[in-house]
Amino acid sequence: MPRVPALLTTTARRAALALLAALCGAAPFPAARAATAADMAAQQPSAVAAAHPAARKPAVPRAACPPPPPTLTPERVSAARAAARDHGLLWRAEKDGRVSWLYGTLHVAQLDWLFPGPITTKALLSSDVVALELNPLDLDSLKPLTDPADPALVARVLTEPRRKRLARAQIKACVSGSAYSTMRPALRVSALSLLAGREVGLHSEFAVDTVLAGYASRSDKPIVALETAAEQLALLAGRNAQEEGELVDSGLDEIEGGQVPPMLRKLALAWAGGDEELLAAYPQWCDCVRTDADRAQYARLLDDRNGPMADKIVALHAGGKAVFAAVGSLHMVGPKGLPALLRERGFAVERVPMR
Repeated sequence: MPRVPALLTTTARRAALALLAALCGAAPFPAARAATAADMAAQQPSAVAAAHPAARKPAVPRAACPPPPPTLTPERVSAARAAARDHGLLWRAEKDGRVSWLYGTLHVAQLDWLFPGPITTKALLSSDVVALELNPLDLDSLKPLTDPADPALVARVLTEPRRKRLARAQIKACVSGSAYSTMRPALRVSALSLLAGREVGLHSEFAVDTVLAGYASRSDKPIVALETAAEQLALLAGRNAQEEGELVDSGLDEIEGGQVPPMLRKLALAWAGGDEELLAAYPQWCDCVRTDADRAQYARLLDDRNGPMADKIVALHAGGKAVFAAVGSLHMVGPKGLPALLRERGFAVERVPMR
């Protein structure tokens, strides 16, 4: 596993927080990913291949592009399903005679992790409702993230230097100039950050939470969103043009510096191995939470969101529902993670061994 330097520059720290923002947010290709997840859960592998975002036309010759996601042929889908094993972090939370579940997800993944293993699947199927950060299958609810951005706002954010840097990043990622043209600038950069995971075999098209949404839909489990797209837009794009411009700069610094692939790989391997300790230590090994401003941004991305999500999970459980709550793994760890918050709210919470 690559060693993270002990000291990073201010620019690098901001970049690491920008990557965290991308990982904490919604899907960069929600419509395509939602269709893919639903098809996988419905066991229609031929439809999966047709809907797969790997069909995007590259902006530069394919030989110079990062590896695209593996094409999901029926044979590959069948092999991945047959080889499915449990990854990630799962907690059992019991109160008032009912059992709910907390599952830490990953917003980028590799093909080998496409299908949940038997322990995760059993927990999901035993639940009455599936709670996710957002419901990727409810495209209407995602409109704040997918609707065209205000051209006047885009013009304020994308100064000429930023526009040129963003264009270079898109060319490097083999994304056509028109692919993200209607998106908010900060969302474009978040999408490009996740696309950089292709260099180490990680793809947002295989995002764990989206696949789980497909399983829930196939199993007739209601899906409840713990947040709104408008809330995530404010998180990812900032509260004004100046803040969004700073987020764009941070994200582009990270992409241009080549920091994204090794950071994503380290996070992904920690998730796959269920390494709760390493995930909880992210603020230390990313060396991105050193100043008061860093700590405020980190809290905004993670800790400040956990309380409201915990309250919604508790309300669903108190209403007589067994909940399978699946959110990003960094929301699960540490003294302010969801398992700890549910313990504070009277639940008996225990980690479920995956091996």
